[in-house]
Amino acid sequence: MAENVRRTLEEGAPLIEQPRETTSIDTEIREPVREGHDCKLFRICTGKENDQYLYVPHFQKEKKKRPIYKGYYNCDVPVAIVRINPSSHSGLTKKEIGRELQILKELEVHENFIRYFTHEMNKDFVFIATELCLCSVADLLDPALEEEIPEKEAIMLDLQAKEILRQATRGLSYLHQNNFVHRNIKPNNFLIKEVKTGDKSCRFVVKITDFRLTRKRDPHKNLQLSGSVASEGWEAPESQDLKKDLSTKLDVFILGCFYHYVLVALSKNEANNGKPRHPFGDSNMRTNNINNIDYFSERELPFVSNDEEEAKVVDLIKKMLMFNEEDRPTLQQVLEDDYFEPSEDYKIYNYEDKSKKPGLCVIFNQEKFANPKKFRGGSDKDRDALTGTFKKLGFDVEIHNNLSSDFLISEINDLANERDFKNYGCLVVCLLSHGIEDAIIGYDGRFVNTNELKYEFSLDNCPSLYGKPKVFIIQACQGKLGQSKTGIIAPWENQTTDDSKVTLTEFDIEHNYDEKELKELKILDDARRNPPLMDFLTIKATLPGFVSYRELKEGSIFIQSLCKIWSEEYLGNPPKPTEGRKHLEGLLKDVQPRMNEISKEIGLWQTMCYETCLSKNIRFREAETEGNVVVLNDGEDY
Repeated sequence: MAENVRRTLEEGAPLIEQPRETTSIDTEIREPVREGHDCKLFRICTGKENDQYLYVPHFQKEKKKRPIYKGYYNCDVPVAIVRINPSSHSGLTKKEIGRELQILKELEVHENFIRYFTHEMNKDFVFIATELCLCSVADLLDPALEEEIPEKEAIMLDLQAKEILRQATRGLSYLHQNNFVHRNIKPNNFLIKEVKTGDKSCRFVVKITDFRLTRKRDPHKNLQLSGSVASEGWEAPESQDLKKDLSTKLDVFILGCFYHYVLVALSKNEANNGKPRHPFGDSNMRTNNINNIDYFSERELPFVSNDEEEAKVVDLIKKMLMFNEEDRPTLQQVLEDDYFEPSEDYKIYNYEDKSKKPGLCVIFNQEKFANPKKFRGGSDKDRDALTGTFKKLGFDVEIHNNLSSDFLISEINDLANERDFKNYGCLVVCLLSHGIEDAIIGYDGRFVNTNELKYEFSLDNCPSLYGKPKVFIIQACQGKLGQSKTGIIAPWENQTTDDSKVTLTEFDIEHNYDEKELKELKILDDARRNPPLMDFLTIKATLPGFVSYRELKEGSIFIQSLCKIWSEEYLGNPPKPTEGRKHLEGLLKDVQPRMNEISKEIGLWQTMCYETCLSKNIRFREAETEGNVVVLNDGEDY
C-alpha cells in the first residue's frame, strides 16, 4: 500500500509496465520529449511547416511566457504539457519550477486541484505534465471562443456561476489550509475538467493550477511578500508593498476580482451583455484603481439585478474587496456565507427508477483484536443499530467484522476503485474501532489513517460517486483526554465502578509506533493534510485529543444517539412528510443534546464533531423497500 501511495504521489497515475511503442495516427506522430527508454512523456510531431516538432496549443489563445500544449503520458494518456525554459529568468525560474513541482506532488489529491502526472527534462526545457482539461474559465466566458468550446452549453448547465465560484474557492482554500499563498489568481488559472461518472453522463469540475508564484507560509513567523507577487491587474492593494507580511488575505482580494469577472458575464442583468469585466476597470487602469482607496467607496457592482442570489453575492464581494486586508474574510468564511448555503437536496432517492438504491452503507466493525485486552464490548450493538437504521432508509448494508489493517485498507481500495456506484445515490462508511487522532486500529493492532481512506474516494479514483454525498461515521477515540463538569481530566480518572450507571470499557491506547513512525503515517505531523474533499460529510464521535465512551451492553453514546435522532426524524411512526424533514447537517445539531442527556447520568462528557464539504443538503426518508444486508467478513483471522 505504501509503495502504491508513493508511486501515485510521484507520477500521479498507475504506471503501465511497458509503454506502447510510438505510433502514428493519421497526421500526428507521438515521440518522447527526451532521449531514453524510460521516457514516459510524448510530444506530437506533425511535420507541418518544416518544423520537426510542432505542438498544438491547449486552452490558450494569446502568447504567454509558458506555453501549454497537448501531449501524451505513456503514449496513450492525453495530458497538458507546460514547456519551461529554466534559463529564461537568470535562475529564478529554477526556484519556481522546484516550488511548483513540490506543490503538485504533495497536494494533488483534492478534486479542485490539478492532477500531476510526471515531469521530464531535455537539454533545453523542462516539461511538466498534468491532466488535460477542456478550457480555462477565461476561455469559457470569452464570447469570441464560443464556437471553439462545443461543451460550453453542457458546462454552463452543469456548473452555473455559483458552482464555478464554489469549486474555485475550495481549490484555493485547500492551498491555504496547507499554508501556501497562491498569489497568481486569475481566470486563466482555473480550468474546467470533464469527468465520466460511469453512467454515460458527464460532469464538470473546476481545477486550480499554475503555482509558479506560490509561496509557503510559516504559521510561527512572518514572511514578507518579496519577488513576483501577482499578475499585473490581478493583484491586491498590498501587492506592491514588499515589506508587507505574506498573508492569505492577498488571495482573497484577487479571488473577489475573479468573482466579479465571472458574475458579470453570467449575470441575469442583461445590461452586462454577457461579457466578463474586472471590477477595477480595463487593464491600463486597474493597478492605479486598486491602489486608490477612494475608488473603493460607494461603488455599485454592475451585475446587480432583482435576483435574490445576486443580491447576496454583492455583499460578499464587497467584503472580499476591502482595501485593508485585515477587513477581508478568510476563505472558510467565504464558503460559509449565505450565498453558498445549499438551496437544494442531493437526489438520493429515485422515484422513477426502482432499480436505483438511495445508497450503500459499509460498516467496518472492529470488536475483537489480536490482543484480547482490546476487546470492544458493545460494538456489536452499534453495528446492529446502524444496520437497522440504514436498512429502513433503503440502503444496502455490507458488514466487515474484525479486519486486520491491511485487509481494511484493501477493502476500501476495492470499494473505491472497483465498485460502480451508478445505481446508488449515496455512500456511507462506518468505522467502529479504537483510535487516536485521525486514525483507527485493525485486528492486528496497527493504525490506519482515516483521512487516507477518504482520499480513496476522490474524483480520480471513484468518478461514479462524483456529485454524490459521501458520509464517513467514525466511532473511535481521538486521544486520551476526557471531559468532566469541571474541565479536562486525565484518562485514568474517567473510569467508574458504579455498575448502576454504566460500565465503561478500557479506552487507553497502547501505541505500537514511536513518534517518528506516526509522523510518517501523517497522523501526528503538525503539517498533515486534511482537505475538505468534495461532497463529503465526516462525523466523529469526539474531538481531537479526547476519548469517546461505550457501554458494554448498550453500545456507544455517539452511535446510539445518532441512530435514535435519525430514526425519530426520518423514520417516525408515521414518518414525517418530505417537506417537514430536516437536512442531515442541521439534524446533527440535535445529536449533541441527546448525548448530553447520557453524559449527565454518568458524569462524563463527550463532544461530537463533524467536518462538512457539501454543495447541497442530504435528506433521508423511509424507503418503500428495505435494503439488503450482507456480511462479507466475519471473523478475527483476516
